[in-house]
Amino acid sequence: MLEALSWFIAIEALGILALPAAFVLFKRLPDRGFTLAKPAAMVFFSYVLWVLGLSHIAPNTQLTVVLILLVAAIPSAYLFRRVLPEFKDFVKDHWPALVLAEVLFIGFFLMWLGIISEAAAINHTEKPMDFGFMNAVLQSRFFPPEDPWLSGNSISYYYFGHFMMAFLAQLTGVTSSVGYNLSVALVPALVAMGAFGLVYNLVRLSGGTRMSGMVFGGAAPALILLAGNLEGAMEFVHLQGWGSSGFWEWVGIKELTGAETGSGGFPDGHLWWFRASRVIDTLSGGQSLDYTITEFPIFSFILGDLHPHVMNLPFVILGLGLCLNLFQSPERLGLSWLKAHPVEAAAIALFIGSLAFINLWDFPVIAAMLAAVALVKAYGDHDGRMTLAARDAAVIVVPVLVLAVILFLPFYNGFDAPTSGILPLRDVNTRPFLLFLVLGLFILLAVSFLFRQLTSLKRPSDDDSSAAVLIMVVALTPFLAWVGLAFFMTWIDDGTQAAFSEIGGRTILVVPGLALVALAGFSAMQRARLKLEPVTAFPLLLAGLAFYLIVGAELFYIVDQFGGGFRRMNTVFKTYYQAWLLLGIVSSYGLYYLWSARSTLKTSAQISRVLRGGRYLWAGAVAVLLVASFYYPVGAVQDRTGILDDSHTVADNTLNGLAFLQQPAPGEYAAIEWLRDAAPWGRMVEAVGDDYSDYGRISSSTGLPTILGWKGHELQWRSSAASFQGREEDVEAIYTSNDSQEVRRLLNNYDVRYVYLGSRERQSYGGENLANFGEFLKTAFEQDGVIIYEMFQPTADNK
Repeated sequence: MLEALSWFIAIEALGILALPAAFVLFKRLPDRGFTLAKPAAMVFFSYVLWVLGLSHIAPNTQLTVVLILLVAAIPSAYLFRRVLPEFKDFVKDHWPALVLAEVLFIGFFLMWLGIISEAAAINHTEKPMDFGFMNAVLQSRFFPPEDPWLSGNSISYYYFGHFMMAFLAQLTGVTSSVGYNLSVALVPALVAMGAFGLVYNLVRLSGGTRMSGMVFGGAAPALILLAGNLEGAMEFVHLQGWGSSGFWEWVGIKELTGAETGSGGFPDGHLWWFRASRVIDTLSGGQSLDYTITEFPIFSFILGDLHPHVMNLPFVILGLGLCLNLFQSPERLGLSWLKAHPVEAAAIALFIGSLAFINLWDFPVIAAMLAAVALVKAYGDHDGRMTLAARDAAVIVVPVLVLAVILFLPFYNGFDAPTSGILPLRDVNTRPFLLFLVLGLFILLAVSFLFRQLTSLKRPSDDDSSAAVLIMVVALTPFLAWVGLAFFMTWIDDGTQAAFSEIGGRTILVVPGLALVALAGFSAMQRARLKLEPVTAFPLLLAGLAFYLIVGAELFYIVDQFGGGFRRMNTVFKTYYQAWLLLGIVSSYGLYYLWSARSTLKTSAQISRVLRGGRYLWAGAVAVLLVASFYYPVGAVQDRTGILDDSHTVADNTLNGLAFLQQPAPGEYAAIEWLRDAAPWGRMVEAVGDDYSDYGRISSSTGLPTILGWKGHELQWRSSAASFQGREEDVEAIYTSNDSQEVRRLLNNYDVRYVYLGSRERQSYGGENLANFGEFLKTAFEQDGVIIYEMFQPTADNK
């Protein structure tokens, strides 16, 4: 566990280095950026390394990383000295919250280290891909890194999250197979600290006490990271044998149909907890017509993928923190604000711009939040004059977002978007019951907050007309666009009656959601104009954005390689994941708001009794949903780790994601270590096989690019097969041809240095021909049936 300790020390050191700058940057927040310093440091220092590597100014080495930090320590120390008196007062006043934030960070880090050590293997789902990207960064002397599964091509995907984790691995010297799992543990720790800080800041800015901020701030990581969706409760109901076959057919969750067995209150079916990530679907004869992914954070962390949507969670919170900090600015927005705060504007651009490089789906969401925050603040600054507010907001938002793109232009230049447009959704939709299973607890809390805050608003007047018009335009524009497109397309395909039926049926589903969007937006704008607890406008905007995302997935879908019954799989996947985070924050703050406003209504005794009964009913419903939400994580962790099994032992626990190979495939394990740690850099070739299989493991585990890895993934990343057409046949020829000239030509064409021959190569091709090519291949490694041939090198090694 020394690797975990060094990892922890490294992230703490980064946070300390960034703390003085965060203290100044987030000067309007009660926690002064303490809970955001770590992710901010990761983005900033990684960005510096990336730029140095892109420009070939400095190589990607541990020495370069250390020098970056040493240079940064000088201005950091100077800045800290300048703010030291203020910092001492801050710590004296806020130390309990700072300690709790750090305890949450350490606690979640240790908890996930324990869980991951029980299931560390990097051998399933998207893990090999994520591992490959991380290794590719570590193997790169300069940037951009080469695609480990398509040699000669740079990575065509958003990989900055993997880059930041590789930065930490480079800094600490931890091997990537351990660093991968340390990264998986780090993400929830950063989310826990950041979510706590964001809600703590909202509560304190709303006039709440320090204790209230700590209590309800502590609820945020519990709801966001530990709660499961309500499909877990359905697993329990199913396990008890409750409900007829007709009922379960109506529920419509795959595999939740027959009798289930279980012990200790949880199902025994293999990976039963995976079903919770595939709730929303339309089934016909057991076949999916609307297959979607409904992941949520604890599922992601139990699964252990280090995928962009997971890694970006703490950095999305960082972006929200920047938006809140801007919202609290006492100065009016506009050109004068930009001139007075150029560093803050640049920081917003850098940190929000990085979101696209980590997970492109999150950039437009936080950009929209930035625009909404700026507009609402400017609307309040100008006392409801919408034209002036729009002008000042645009003066801030447009240049910041333009700079956010410019800062990461090298990424965009090398990125081949796998999407081809947006189309209106027809024929399928999300059933309300399934939406309830996925987000029911959060929706209840967010809607309760939305309606409760109405009591402190003023009756709408003519002064609210511009805000009302704007909100209606924002809420209705996508719906009206969908109506026009869907009606026309359905009329062409199926006739007038089907077109009206499509429009009418979906209108019933989406109008309530759009009403919530409008309610949240209008409330935020009136609060800003009239200065009615104006900070409450921020969680209202979060709620409106979350409901906008949910409704949006019912109107349109992003066109990608997945068609037919899978056409909106990724749209629901990404928007619901974002909505989970946003609603989790809103729910935590909403609990505070509902608690603090519980006795403010003045009513008659009879009405008070009715309201008291309603509160008890509401509290009971929330309590039931909370209990139901925490059934899933307990059972899923137990099933994933087996920690409660009689045969369980901690003796085999490890953080080494490749340890699963040591006994069944010692030669492969040793070969990976040799290629990764000892061999000079060079391109390689290994067998080509199916995605989500053992194929591509050597390149993924070492970061050395192979001729072709997972074909399906390359097709997703590059939108066509043109860039790897013929490569699979060339790999086969290398392992099967007895023509030495042909094999040599192919190896030279792909600049291959290493030819890997293991069990998969023998199974797929044979590979006996390679021993006959001694004139240009030599045996560089051999152990336990694995041979690595190396091309004779005419020049010095160059990484």
